[in-house]
Amino acid sequence: MLKSILGNTTKQINVIKRMSGEKFVEKIYGEDAMKVFYGSAAGAAFTEKFLTNKWISNIYGAYNDSGASKHKIEEFVNLMGINVSESEKDISEYNSFNDFFARKLHPRARPINRVATGVNSPGDGRLLVFPKITDSTLSYVKWAPIKLIELFNGNESLAERYKNGSCGILRLCPSDYHRFHFPVSGKAGITKTVPGLLHSVNPYALEHKISVYCLNKRTICELDSDNFGKVLLMEVGALFVGTIVQTYRPGMQVEKGDEKGFFKFGGSTCIFFFEHGIMKFDEDLIQASNEGFETLVHIGEKIGTLSEGKVDAER
Repeated sequence: MLKSILGNTTKQINVIKRMSGEKFVEKIYGEDAMKVFYGSAAGAAFTEKFLTNKWISNIYGAYNDSGASKHKIEEFVNLMGINVSESEKDISEYNSFNDFFARKLHPRARPINRVATGVNSPGDGRLLVFPKITDSTLSYVKWAPIKLIELFNGNESLAERYKNGSCGILRLCPSDYHRFHFPVSGKAGITKTVPGLLHSVNPYALEHKISVYCLNKRTICELDSDNFGKVLLMEVGALFVGTIVQTYRPGMQVEKGDEKGFFKFGGSTCIFFFEHGIMKFDEDLIQASNEGFETLVHIGEKIGTLSEGKVDAER
């Protein structure tokens, strides 16, 4: 491993491009800050005490909502290599940094897979899949184990429903499109907010064995799907990202690919759960996850299918 001038270990975040199979090292926005915040036990303790509270996020968010932040857009685009031709508007038309950050894309930029038996990615990002949760704990060798009862804020019925089920964790880095969508069709319930801290969802924090997803502010929504039973959708806030905006109407029928909401500035995460035996993730995603690689996917792209027994039952 390399060492930075700050003396903290540089993490190689390896990602696979799904279409080509090419492996690449992710470019981390604000990497030197991540090394300070999470590169040591002292840094992580300081971060949790002083930087993960919502008032810090509110102040930073207010600045990024203001016209004073507009000058950051072009530098951010160049630094992160963002393809602005996919955006709905020209870069000059955005009124603030957050206005650009939560940008919409041209519909043609992200085709939506409409096959009824397919599960789509809810957004653009780096996907790690868990074909079967170990009983009631989501476990990954590089992270602290995630207990469903803690992730679901003590809701025993949810923990019971999704234990032994399937789970996908979609991590969005700052350069990604930051709107999230429904992975399957159905009737969407109310989204409830679980208050919490705002740790980074970057591997610098996750690999420090901080139970980020159970500590952070997050949302919980159940979708009564057309073909996949009950599906749980969760959005997780992150360092300097206290705002998760829901744009759908609860109680209404939604179609696969419809927008659910968006994050304001920062890297954030979407987590989604299916009940036991309902769906199967695509083999390439399972293999990559088993090897410790996240896979770069896009909104609307098929990532799984209805289990064979369920398909036969519908025929």
